[in-house]
Amino acid sequence: MTTIHPSAIISDSAIIGQDCKIGPFCIIGSNVVLGDRVELVSNVIIDGKTSIGDDSIVYPFAVLGVMSQDLKWQDENTMTGLRIGKRCRIREYVTIHSGTPASDGTEIGDDCQIMVNAHVGHDCKIGNNVVMSNLVQVAGHVEIEDFAILSGGAMVLQFSRIGRNAFIGGMSGVANDVLPYAIYDGPRAMYRTINRVGLMRHGFTNEDMHAIHDVYATVFNNTEGTVLDRLARIRKEVKNNKYAMDAIDFIENRSKRGIGTSKNAE
Repeated sequence: MTTIHPSAIISDSAIIGQDCKIGPFCIIGSNVVLGDRVELVSNVIIDGKTSIGDDSIVYPFAVLGVMSQDLKWQDENTMTGLRIGKRCRIREYVTIHSGTPASDGTEIGDDCQIMVNAHVGHDCKIGNNVVMSNLVQVAGHVEIEDFAILSGGAMVLQFSRIGRNAFIGGMSGVANDVLPYAIYDGPRAMYRTINRVGLMRHGFTNEDMHAIHDVYATVFNNTEGTVLDRLARIRKEVKNNKYAMDAIDFIENRSKRGIGTSKNAE
């Protein structure tokens, strides 16, 4: 049975699922949809065309789905909304903005953990099982693939893409795309090595990790020919490993801002 604190303000047209808990001083706008068993601890503001999936919990002073800060779009009627998946944990003071007409909306996948004071800008596409630690700042139009982890204070430039199972070090500034399965760190984040510990935790074999490492060593440590030439050669060696082939696909097709440089190449 849904419980609503008497001090909460909920629009009559908002849709509230079964067995939700809405705590003190929460404000829910007219186009908001909450799934089943969603909990808003207290002082949560949710507005715009925002939906939150089942079993998610939002902690105090989070602000979700409000109009973006994109100065090109300042009409609330044009906002394309925010969709948050199931079983997400949105911690204190998190802000996530609505999408603009530049996309079909801001999206957060299932099982994400977004920690204190993090910000996700307009039109971002965040995958499943993504972790953003305290004070992570993600600008508009960023895409983050599944199982990526962003450490405290990391900042991501607009239109960047972060590959799956990547790890971003604390206080790093991400200005280029981040390779999947890799660790990036430094004031201007650069490739350091593969995310070995994270990959082991997700069941990657030694063969998988060696194949991924071979791809990145070919890109960063080999100077013969162009990057595309080197990828063509290494593809023949790793063609039977789906993760290595995914890494190659990221470089050739999914990356738009380039993959930057390696610390080992400095």
